[in-house]
Amino acid sequence: MAHVLPWSEFADLRAAFDNVLALDKTHHAAFDRGLFTFDADYRLRVNPAFETKSDILRRTLADSDGERIRFGDGGPSPEYLRKRNARLDWSPT
Repeated sequence: MAHVLPWSEFADLRAAFDNVLALDKTHHAAFDRGLFTFDADYRLRVNPAFETKSDILRRTLADSDGERIRFGDGGPSPEYLRKRNARLDWSPT
């Protein structure tokens, strides 16, 4: 599980369902490195500097930039996403 707001800094949110994303190992690492995020409307936002030779990352991230992601009955907190995105060194639109 990837944490929207890192539990090392937000220990009280460590087990909060609206602070986690179920990602595979590759996407978890990319998320933690700030290569992609989601905006408060759950649109995938990819770091403009992101480059990859990986077909899977190109298909799932680069080619999907701007697409709205459905999280089912719940998703990450829009407020947590705003806080995360404010901390990135690039500005998701």
